[in-house]
Amino acid sequence: MITRLRRPFGTIFVAVVGLALTTMLTAFLESAVGVPDASIVYLLPVVAVGMAYGSWPAVGTALGSFLIYDFFFVQPLYTFSITAPEEWLDLLLFLVVAIAIGRLSALQMQRRKEAELRTTESQAMFGMSREIATAGTALEAAPRLAERLARQAQMSRVWIGLGAMAGDERIVASNVPGQPRPSVASRWLLHATSAEGQPNWVRIHDQGAGRARERAAQGRERSAHQREREEMETMFRVPILAGTETIGSIWAARAVGDPFPGRSHTRLLAAAADQLGQSVVRDRLAAEATEAEVARQSDALKSALLDSVSHDLRTPLAAIRAAAGNLMDPDVTLSHDEARAAARSIDLEALRLSRLVRNMLDLSRIEGGALHPSLELYDLADLVAPVVERLTPTLGLGAVEVAIDDALPPVRVDALFVDQIVTNLLENAARHASGRGIRISAVAVASDAVELVVEDGGAGVPVAALPRIFDRFYRVPRRQGSREGGGSGVGLAVVRGLAEAMGGYADARPSKLGGLAVEVRLPVESEAEPAAES
Repeated sequence: MITRLRRPFGTIFVAVVGLALTTMLTAFLESAVGVPDASIVYLLPVVAVGMAYGSWPAVGTALGSFLIYDFFFVQPLYTFSITAPEEWLDLLLFLVVAIAIGRLSALQMQRRKEAELRTTESQAMFGMSREIATAGTALEAAPRLAERLARQAQMSRVWIGLGAMAGDERIVASNVPGQPRPSVASRWLLHATSAEGQPNWVRIHDQGAGRARERAAQGRERSAHQREREEMETMFRVPILAGTETIGSIWAARAVGDPFPGRSHTRLLAAAADQLGQSVVRDRLAAEATEAEVARQSDALKSALLDSVSHDLRTPLAAIRAAAGNLMDPDVTLSHDEARAAARSIDLEALRLSRLVRNMLDLSRIEGGALHPSLELYDLADLVAPVVERLTPTLGLGAVEVAIDDALPPVRVDALFVDQIVTNLLENAARHASGRGIRISAVAVASDAVELVVEDGGAGVPVAALPRIFDRFYRVPRRQGSREGGGSGVGLAVVRGLAEAMGGYADARPSKLGGLAVEVRLPVESEAEPAAES
């Protein structure tokens, strides 16, 4: 109220001072300098008042200039009566010109202020859009948005709450952290746009019983200073909408004596609520899309797991049951060699099941990040040879060519991991080689790595399928007329996971033998470490 009263008195004071100074200057020009008609000087305060305070103060100043000049400088002096008709014409023309110049000055100044206001408003809206666009979610952008609104909308406090009802909102951001949301009986609500296309403030009163209980509960917690501060503030609420659904509010506070939010500040608050609502909706849609994608991938993984495991379990279980049934059937007479062959078949199929279960467990450990390799220095040939010797009779590998140079530097690996890698690669090669040769080689490819290569002479893998053969549960499409087993799609995924756990890598390429070559890069002992130890 005090600010509203100060503005008219300030306008009157400036106009009176300007007219007084102009009167003295006019008197000096006409009496001392000898200017016959210095009335044009009175246009100066008219222009000044018009540019500073607007059109109507300029019109009032023009009327005052007309009367003062008539009273002090037009014959007869010190009266408002005029005897000469030409004096009437001069004064009336002066009044018209003064009013026109005052109006034009005020309009020009108003346009300049509006242009500056529009520029500031555009910069503020661009800043809000950038804050929301660069943040990961709406909740991350909310604190910076509250600070920006408090500064650019000239509010003492701004906070953002999410919730369907105003009384049940959860405060997610505030430019004054730690301050509780005030509970007031009346506030200004930004309503839908009016007929002129501008947002409309509507004063509402909330005196319901539930609200009263809430205010009473909050009143016990708030200090006397906080309650006194709330009574001296005017509250504004801007709903955050998602279509027709209310998802929250932007709350703002101004001191009681401060001016009411103008069109610029109102548009700024409305734009912030609109952009924040759209950001919340985008976050919801993104979360729903993520959940749907996770569910889809989970279903696909379950289907692939069931398809892979069921196929690989049925075959060995059927063989075990058939061999065990022949051994138990009293009507079937088996020779000693036939009985041993049946027992060997049971053992081999059980070993196959064991390898399948072990790969599944290893894959789950890889996916869960539970691999913790125990790295030590080993001679790579000493790790590969026992695996080849163990698997040759069980897999029917026949002759396996091993070409590992004894001069290779020792590798820093986990022996159990390397054993599993070589086992899976040899099983994969035996499945596809069909007796056409398997070769294991190793070369130093850099100062810090050795590359172990297991290749076979089978039918190979299509080039288009090479990037995917290390994916879990991926099985290469079977070639037309081929009888090669497709595998479970787990072994090579375990190979890459174990290699990466030791700081290495696994890749695949066509083999010079005609089939598939799998390259496993393993780290070696660096030259600096032995020197440091010595």
